[in-house]
Amino acid sequence: MIKIYNISEELNPKKALIVGVELFKEKNNISIDDSLNELKELANAIGYEVVQIIKQSKSKIESATYLGTGKIQEINLLVDRYDIDIVIFDEELSGIQIRNLEKIVKTDILDRTGLILNIFADRAKSKEGKLQIELAKLKYQLPRLIGWGKMLSRTGAGIGTRGLGESKLELDRRYISKKISDLEKQLKEVKKHREIQRAKRKRNSIPTVALVGYTNSGKSTLLNYFMKLDNNHIERTESFAKDMLFATLDPFHKLIKLEGNLEFLLIDTVGFVSKLPHFLVEAFKSTLEEITEADLLIYVLDISRKDYKHQLKVTKDVIKELNAEDKTYITVYNKIDKLSQDELKKIVIPMENSIEISALRGDGLEELIKKIEINLFEDEKKVDMQIPFIKGSIISYILENSRVISKEYNENGILITTFLNKKDYNKYKKFIIK
Repeated sequence: MIKIYNISEELNPKKALIVGVELFKEKNNISIDDSLNELKELANAIGYEVVQIIKQSKSKIESATYLGTGKIQEINLLVDRYDIDIVIFDEELSGIQIRNLEKIVKTDILDRTGLILNIFADRAKSKEGKLQIELAKLKYQLPRLIGWGKMLSRTGAGIGTRGLGESKLELDRRYISKKISDLEKQLKEVKKHREIQRAKRKRNSIPTVALVGYTNSGKSTLLNYFMKLDNNHIERTESFAKDMLFATLDPFHKLIKLEGNLEFLLIDTVGFVSKLPHFLVEAFKSTLEEITEADLLIYVLDISRKDYKHQLKVTKDVIKELNAEDKTYITVYNKIDKLSQDELKKIVIPMENSIEISALRGDGLEELIKKIEINLFEDEKKVDMQIPFIKGSIISYILENSRVISKEYNENGILITTFLNKKDYNKYKKFIIK
């Protein structure tokens, strides 16, 4: 079931037991130990105190209870011994499995997806973020109505009564389906607004760079660095970088101005995590579309983690699901401050368009900026333009949207020396005199 807890504000955090199953002969992209450690981090992120982690190797999952009788008895003993408040499973559970487990174990049961949704609900601040979370939550709940004991509460609806009759079940299904449809309509309006904003940016020829990667890989710390390039924003932004999972749920935009009149729009996006369900990616489509529209992606990896290659794979898998795998990207190996030079040499496999940095310490960041400049602006040409005064709109556009070196008024209009990208060069070539 999904229960939204504000655990982070409790003085006595709830105690959690984590459970994982490794199936024989099933090849996974992430080891059971790495997956369970990540699940522990997710649980800690919302304030659970993980007191025990147990795992089991099996040939198949039990359809009714997920685990066998012996392992469930072991869980029961641990629940009593440590006064466990909640048992969290590393995989998705069906509604029937949740119901049956709660009957036997006598405590709350949550699966990995439900836990992620709890974290998202705790982090969402904007209206759009809250709409996306509500949509994801309902899509998660819909196939789990059968057998659920505690469910959504809504005025006069009565969802959550044990022993739902078939007509009652259908009523709840219709209600949730309608709610999903309503939320999707609201998010379509949000999407239209985003498309208008993106179209405006394209008209202004402002390139966009999106920070993408695993949650807690250092994207927000990197964002802090770029924002500090503008001294007027230092005080406001220092609180941005937090050592926490999913610190950023709502995409954040900031116009970054560099030397030489270079500028681009930097976008920080929601972090990825292993076993991210397809429906959750779908729910965040309007947010993640910022990635698909970006001119350049920056893959941020926590190189200090043993599973950083898996993080890169997860990142690329989500990018592929968004049909953005053909985008130009820079691979950033972050947090090199946590490793020695010898460790770095053993771990890092140099790739084209990659760089090693410490966003926290500042190592490699100037070189990263140079790489961004090369990727965004290498097709620009330096030109002299003679534009007559009667073409006022073109003069305004060039002055506002290109890297102007100099301008000089004369009897024929205005002489502008500037850099033009390929699109503007072709569009305004009749005004180019050199």
